Amino acid sequence: MAVSPLGGGTPFALPVTVNLMKLASSIEAKGGDRRISSALRQAWRAQSCSADLEQAQGACDALAQLTENSGSIDPLSLLHAQSGLLTTAILLYARATATGGSKSERGSVQLDASKLTLEQQTDHETIVRLRNGAIGHVEQGAKIAGDFWHRDFLFAKSTSPGDWEFSSASLSIGFHLEVTEILRRQLPVATMIVKTKCQERLAKAIAVIRDAKLSDKDLLRYKVDPVEWFGSIEAALLIFSGGPGTETSAWLPLR
Repeated sequence: MAVSPLGGGTPFALPVTVNLMKLASSIEAKGGDRRISSALRQAWRAQSCSADLEQAQGACDALAQLTENSGSIDPLSLLHAQSGLLTTAILLYARATATGGSKSERGSVQLDASKLTLEQQTDHETIVRLRNGAIGHVEQGAKIAGDFWHRDFLFAKSTSPGDWEFSSASLSIGFHLEVTEILRRQLPVATMIVKTKCQERLAKAIAVIRDAKLSDKDLLRYKVDPVEWFGSIEAALLIFSGGPGTETSAWLPLR
């Protein structure tokens, strides 16, 4: 039994919950119907990537609101906040649509370039290039979206004949209006593609499980405590608010 976080102290029962990825891992480790484990893993990957894109959109929305109401914010603090939100959106977009993954990593749902317009292909490639060449790594002299995102200098300056001072400096772009506009265009495109794949894969996973005629006993081997598994009663209530065949995602603050 759980108690509502809204107060009142009245206990209530949460649904019996089964960890389907534990079922998939068990099939992969011990043998069984690989159609089930494959369908579950693909649905899990697509849902997680869809959540990345929703959160990237949230970062872009917050960035637009921050920029619109920036009059009273210290300019340097504003730049740091804008840079942080833009970086978050770029990283989440690329993680969802372009990154590879080892066996222990999630991977991504890659976009089919043949189904994108030329502008959409260019926007997608620019965002991924930024992630790879300017944020995830530093490529010396990488010019992306028309600008050098990192410029590092090691130099000597003469103070008098025969006397030199040695120093270094770095110049970096944090906030870029053109890239913000690219994200504004491209995020809805990628979100629709990945969300559609998520829905298709969830439907396939459900169909495969039903076709396999797994019994309650089979599924209950992977029963979990939802409050412990999801992390809190608030998270459990949020996750259970979604309907059958849907996916739910959100940022949760640390307590």
